[in-house]
Amino acid sequence: MVYIDKIVKELLKYKTGTVLKITWDSNYTGTYELDTFYDTDNGLEMNETDYKEFHVALVKERGKGNNFIEIGNSKDTPVSIEILNTGEVIWCKK
Repeated sequence: MVYIDKIVKELLKYKTGTVLKITWDSNYTGTYELDTFYDTDNGLEMNETDYKEFHVALVKERGKGNNFIEIGNSKDTPVSIEILNTGEVIWCKK
């Protein structure tokens, strides 16, 4: 079974190339482009008890070369995400 985090379900509503303003726990805010979605796992073998699969969103930080970040694997959860050109907040960590 593939786990889909609430944040990924929200991002799935937007098309590739959507420009996002993302704020992280460190208070760093950057501009990112929604790149793609895919399945990944937590690095364990499928037969191990704690094995998990995740559906993640991949975003690319604009102006930072090839700086890609996976969202939805419970490691890097943004504090907030908004659509850059409208200012609409689509995710806010509670």
